[in-house]
Amino acid sequence: MMDKAKFYVDFCFEAGDAGLCHRYWYEIEFSKVKLVAMLLLCLFLFSCSVGKQNPINQLEKLTEDIREHHEEYSTADWKEAYARYEQIAADMENYQYTNEEVEKIGKLEGECVGYFMKSAVKSLDGLESEIKGFFEGFNNSME
Repeated sequence: MMDKAKFYVDFCFEAGDAGLCHRYWYEIEFSKVKLVAMLLLCLFLFSCSVGKQNPINQLEKLTEDIREHHEEYSTADWKEAYARYEQIAADMENYQYTNEEVEKIGKLEGECVGYFMKSAVKSLDGLESEIKGFFEGFNNSME
């Protein structure tokens, strides 16, 4: 059994466009308890980064679904898509993202909002005549 292990940890701090990174090397002797503790620590650290990525993955999936199926969406589908979008946006507020991640998120959000707006405009097309008729009827009643 391996009785020593070498590993490194990178610490990176970002402030605006400036950043500082440093790599720390460690060598430890293993006992079974230390091995289990190290594995649990690694799993915890990995799960933190996966948690941050999860809302981005959900936004990518939502954007892809809308892009591929928007022409077939019913009003209920649009409401469900918008509810998913709002939930993803709320989940993203729990994390801090890098500038690159924010740019990617912005592009995905922009595409979603574009499809939401396109859907809203299409739903108004049929109402134009009805609104015009409403105002004509209203004006006639006021004479």
